[in-house]
Amino acid sequence: MKQLILLTGVILLSCASTQKSIEFTPSTFANTITAAELKEHLNTYASDEFLGREAGTEGETLAINYLKSEYESIGVKGGMANGDYFMPMSLNVIREKRMIDCNNVLAFIEGSEKPEEVLVITAHLDHIGIEDGQINNGADDDGSGNVAILEIAEAFQEAVKQGHRPKRSILFLHVTGEEKGLLGSEYYTDNPIYPLENTVANLNIDMIGRIDNLHEDNPNYMYLIGSDILSQDLHDVSEAMNQKYINLDLDYRYNDPTTEVFELGRYRQNDYYYRSDHYNFAKNDVPVIFYFNGTHADYHAPTDTVEKIEYELLEKRTRLIFYTAWEIVNRDDRLRLKE
Repeated sequence: MKQLILLTGVILLSCASTQKSIEFTPSTFANTITAAELKEHLNTYASDEFLGREAGTEGETLAINYLKSEYESIGVKGGMANGDYFMPMSLNVIREKRMIDCNNVLAFIEGSEKPEEVLVITAHLDHIGIEDGQINNGADDDGSGNVAILEIAEAFQEAVKQGHRPKRSILFLHVTGEEKGLLGSEYYTDNPIYPLENTVANLNIDMIGRIDNLHEDNPNYMYLIGSDILSQDLHDVSEAMNQKYINLDLDYRYNDPTTEVFELGRYRQNDYYYRSDHYNFAKNDVPVIFYFNGTHADYHAPTDTVEKIEYELLEKRTRLIFYTAWEIVNRDDRLRLKE
């Protein structure tokens, strides 16, 4: 009888384990990314309290402390070698002919099987501050990217808590000084905490909360820039995750830098591949994707505010980035560069 009871117990434990395995999918954690939580974060991060988040100002200090406190609250550790969250730097702002003291924010989840290989997810934490007495809150640019990263980090940390640590490591990198010339990301790639040769990809999120005038009749879209320039593998992973889970219309028109865009009152070559923080990784042969919703009438204006964000769409776009990141860090083979 005792042997029968023991055997029954083993069978039940086995069934429970199998059931748990069957129930687990990446969606278990992607579904923790919600419009409500994105909105809650953004209502703080893009509020007047943060004074427009200009690099090297009190507004930036408020922003970096908020990011640090959110990572601490979800249990994601600092990404510096000593465990700190802040990467201090003095930057030469050539266009302003001055030096500024400022900080990137780094948070880190270590991989279980290939911890030396690192996926970097970026957004720029700064905006353009106060101009003519008006605060530029930058809800879309790039408040949307920063809150997306916070939600992605929380989803991965929930996976860790449930025993599904990613195979590769993830660096959540909020860079400063983007608005002053991609300076914070340039500083990081010049002084990487994790070797660039071990950086498997960079997913850069810069403005994903709005709809541009080209897609007013089809808001179910997002621009992807650079996905196939250095790595076909990266492009293929991105496409597969979108088709499997999200089904956004992925628009690649700005993969060509010469494609014109109407911006700040005139038509110009878009040059988007060179204009956000992913480029400092790309020029170091790190495969990149730049996620973007296009510019709009509120670009770099005080009217880029939280009530204009499309939160359900922001949720959907953020989940796509999570799924893509999940596949990159958990696939057997590292993404390959093109020959």
